[in-house]
Amino acid sequence: MNKYNALNWIKVTSFVVLLISNFNSSFAQCGFLPTCSNTNYLNFGMGSNSDGNTIEYDNFISSFHSTVVRTSQGTYKVWGEYVAADGTNNLLSPTEINATNFPGLTGTVLKAHLGSDYTPTVQGIVLTTDGLFAWGTEGGVLHQDLTTSSAFQKITVNTNTKGLPAGVQPTDVKMLFVTFQTIALTTCSGSVYVLTQNGANAGNNLSGTLSAANATQWYQVRTSASGFPFISNVVSVRGSKNTLFALTSTGELYTWGTETYLGTNTVMAARSRATLMTNPSVNPIKMIGVTRDDNNSVSSYYVLNSNGNLYALGGNTERQLGDWSTSERRSWVQPRYTSTSGPVMNNIHWLSPNEHDTRYAAVNVLTKDSLNYNWGDANGEMLGRGVTTNANPGIPNGIAATDKILAVETGGHTSMLAKKCEDFFGYVGHRIRGSMGDGTSNTTNETAYTFATAVVYICGATTLELQLTGSITSGSNGLYCNGTTATLIPSPPGGTLSLVSGPGNLVGDVVTFTGTGNTTVTIGYSYIEPSCGTLQSIAIALLTENCILPPTAGINSPITSILTCTNPSISLTATGGGTYSWSNGATTATTSVTAPGTYTVTVTGPSGLTDTESIIITQNSTAPVAAITAPTTTVLTCTATSISLTATGGGTYSWSNGATTAATSVSSSGTYTVTVTAANGCTDTESITIT
Repeated sequence: MNKYNALNWIKVTSFVVLLISNFNSSFAQCGFLPTCSNTNYLNFGMGSNSDGNTIEYDNFISSFHSTVVRTSQGTYKVWGEYVAADGTNNLLSPTEINATNFPGLTGTVLKAHLGSDYTPTVQGIVLTTDGLFAWGTEGGVLHQDLTTSSAFQKITVNTNTKGLPAGVQPTDVKMLFVTFQTIALTTCSGSVYVLTQNGANAGNNLSGTLSAANATQWYQVRTSASGFPFISNVVSVRGSKNTLFALTSTGELYTWGTETYLGTNTVMAARSRATLMTNPSVNPIKMIGVTRDDNNSVSSYYVLNSNGNLYALGGNTERQLGDWSTSERRSWVQPRYTSTSGPVMNNIHWLSPNEHDTRYAAVNVLTKDSLNYNWGDANGEMLGRGVTTNANPGIPNGIAATDKILAVETGGHTSMLAKKCEDFFGYVGHRIRGSMGDGTSNTTNETAYTFATAVVYICGATTLELQLTGSITSGSNGLYCNGTTATLIPSPPGGTLSLVSGPGNLVGDVVTFTGTGNTTVTIGYSYIEPSCGTLQSIAIALLTENCILPPTAGINSPITSILTCTNPSISLTATGGGTYSWSNGATTATTSVTAPGTYTVTVTGPSGLTDTESIIITQNSTAPVAAITAPTTTVLTCTATSISLTATGGGTYSWSNGATTAATSVSSSGTYTVTVTAANGCTDTESITIT
């Protein structure tokens, strides 16, 4: 059946109301429309698994004093300096990216990003189902010829009003990495396109600062292999101002840009096409990342293996490689916890380098025990380590060893995190112009993590989860369809589900939407989280609508699906309403078939939506082999006045003398014929002459 199967996840820490929508046959995670079959917005932070093909890097993005978050509530929120809709004012509190707050926005928001270069250069990029939008400092990400002002606006690139590469639709975009003066777009199929102002970043044998004509078009990235083929099978691209770094589904690493290393003990060099690197180990790769030291114009690379081993490469002036030295590393090394000879980092679960801003080379990681370590450039106390120069690996101030950190983000001048059992996000570093989201524009350096910020629930990084699964059906507006059901799976289990309000029924863990028109069905879940010691509650608001549902095609079970000599034809009857089109050419609900094979009916409903159903018809027309066992004699005499004839072949028997058993006795001369009928109705005959 062509059901619209869906798996919806919502994660929250305390009481919130969420809008979940599902569109067509996609999975709706945190209420967002995913763009690829391997999109998994919940594969993030401490909730992530080891699959590098589906890691979601971009639920939590910070540039220089500005942040955007994909929330667990089906929205994006942004705050900080110069990110108001006019691109010049500040947002002092987390503000939803919608058409009210950002006039001109159309379509469903798929992705939101930031890129910056210190202050005041920050530009936001939003991808919706209608295409690309931008706002903020012109030239910060996009060449200034692509925008008309700093205000929020739709982007056209090379006459494409969706702002995307030719042939690429918004829902074809798996990853959109944004940094200063560059966007790297990875498609669901694994191709990479770059829109950049820096020639080498284009991956097309360009160099230098691009002209306006060249900086306002997309380039599909090519490799340095023979013939310069397009790079393919890419699952993630990260980078910094002058470096891009790609991971393929087969575990290959490529890099290009003006500040690149290959891990082959060679010097940093410019590479204008994607060049294959040497991997740090043979183990599968989970995550990649890059950060940049602007003062020394060097980049640093990071690779996190699925087994938890972390590796680093490149510039190290600010101790950003974490090996307790300041020596450049042209081959891969492992960061260490305590000293130059201390234990290597081999239990890392999540990686977050400063990648969206150009200035300060720093990185945060989470261990498999949910501990936060960081190191590198600590300008503005951005690491919370009590210094403003640089720091070796360590745990930031304000975080206890017993705290469970769910997610962390290294920004241009800040570090931010989400902590279990805490509704407010944590913030350390330079606060200014609303960067802390606390509603003020106060300026200071936060030297230890503070949670006097704002409540923001980050997709994939909250205390409770609620999964909706089953054959979930949504309408044209992405709302649940009245008359359908969904199954609720709360996590951790053991709490209480309840129907809070709205036209619906909740029986066990199954909710049925019973209303008509546009309604809201609110489901609650409460649970005492032992590690928090308090009752945690969530409520999800499921919006419904009347839907034009696709028909449900069916084929009534025939008496038999086997063609035999008794049943040389079988009547098939389809159900589902509307019109019918059979694979044998019939256009009525009922068709008669006389040959074996798979018969498919397409049912078209009044709305034009279709569904299909199939049935397999087999055939058994093997005839029996009739035989008559040779009697002792075939001649009747005065001594042999009767002769016994015995037929073989199975099934039933019918003799020409009227007998219906395998054996019959004859007492007169003539020709005697037996008809043998098998179970499938097929027959065979045999005769014998008696004289």
